Amino acid sequence: MSSKIKVIAPAKINLTFELKGLFEDGYHRVSSLMQSISLADLLTFDIERNDSPAIELKAAKGKFSSEFPISPDNLIAKAIRLYLSSMEKPEPLKVKVEIEKNIPIGAGMAGGSGNAAAALLALNTYFEGRADQGSAPKAAPFSQDELLSMGSKLGVDVPFSFLGGTARAEGRGEILHALNLACDNQALPLHMVLAKPRHLHIATPWAFKKYDQFEDKFSLSEKLKDRGITDDATGFACQNLLASDQEKAITAFGNDFEQAIFPDYRELKGIKQRFMNLGARVCHMTGSGPTIYAIARDSEHAVQLKEAFEESVLKETTISCAAKSDPVDLFVVQTLEHGVKILD
Repeated sequence: MSSKIKVIAPAKINLTFELKGLFEDGYHRVSSLMQSISLADLLTFDIERNDSPAIELKAAKGKFSSEFPISPDNLIAKAIRLYLSSMEKPEPLKVKVEIEKNIPIGAGMAGGSGNAAAALLALNTYFEGRADQGSAPKAAPFSQDELLSMGSKLGVDVPFSFLGGTARAEGRGEILHALNLACDNQALPLHMVLAKPRHLHIATPWAFKKYDQFEDKFSLSEKLKDRGITDDATGFACQNLLASDQEKAITAFGNDFEQAIFPDYRELKGIKQRFMNLGARVCHMTGSGPTIYAIARDSEHAVQLKEAFEESVLKETTISCAAKSDPVDLFVVQTLEHGVKILD
């Protein structure tokens, strides 16, 4: 008998991204305010006992499903193998996974990490059902801490994708401090438009190398000194979100990578400037790019901002008779309070 489990896997953006020097091993010390958003993949897991382990991945409908890589190296397959091998007595299962891919590939929004977290959650839910029937193997299902530990072996963003919501990330990005915002907190949700040049992908190792080589570094916190922020823009943003002061919090949003990456990818700087000219409250790149987020006043303004962006690009292209440039995929989204989640 098989069990069908549906999981929603939200994307993630970095509202702040600060680089705070290097560890002795050469890895970068980061400080970032991470946020799950309503753009999400939908994964359906069909799990049953089998004579031997088997994993089948299939791309379903979804804007980016045709680009989704189906291979044994896929993070979903890796997560399934890791979960089963972590059991005291691994049990052979046949796991079929159908993925509706709505998060762009290579967008820097933890789409792959969210898929891996969804796989861990689906398997744990399967064994929780078995436990209720008295037939779960020993040591399964796993605790949340054990699942987070598994996730960290798959990628630095997997634990956050599992937890979701709003959190500060430190260290290499693996140390998470959740912002437990009160139910009546007025700082969230934030409404925004995401912009991702369709064929542009930026390799994270390249971005770190480019930043290290950039001579005239001017950190996010240094840029914000006139606003009373000395050396911790991320902390300032967190403090004001907790105090329900959205207006103050967004003044600290930003990204240390932009200064090093924009000279090579001028289209990203152009997207940011276009959104600001159209009335975005703030606009920044998330992580190492290439996705740009523009914060709106509310949900209606976010839709208007998207439409205005599209119209301005069309008008500019028509007037200049310019050659068609790389199209930009736009998404109207809002912040979420959860990470991967089982759907009934």
